[in-house]
Amino acid sequence: MYRTLIAAALAATAIATPAFAASSTFRMDVEYSKANLASPASAAKEYTYIRDQVADRCEAEHTDLKIGKDFAVKACTERTLTNTVRAIGDANLSDVHANR
Repeated sequence: MYRTLIAAALAATAIATPAFAASSTFRMDVEYSKANLASPASAAKEYTYIRDQVADRCEAEHTDLKIGKDFAVKACTERTLTNTVRAIGDANLSDVHANR
């Protein structure tokens, strides 16, 4: 199942560059299995799968960033993952995210 999500990446940082600020929002498809959200254990595995997709996309979004790239990728991943979990709206997935 694909669900298109509007993910807001990081808006600004103390070390932000114009190229970084220009890429503050993006859309991405996140693949996940609703059936895998049925139990806390399987939701934890699905969360890892979703997190990896988001992290890869955030890494790609900030490829050209020279200064503060690690910080920008981490912040983008955290914010985008939070928005993704909220958009999916599953209690087990939300619990995994809250307890990470």
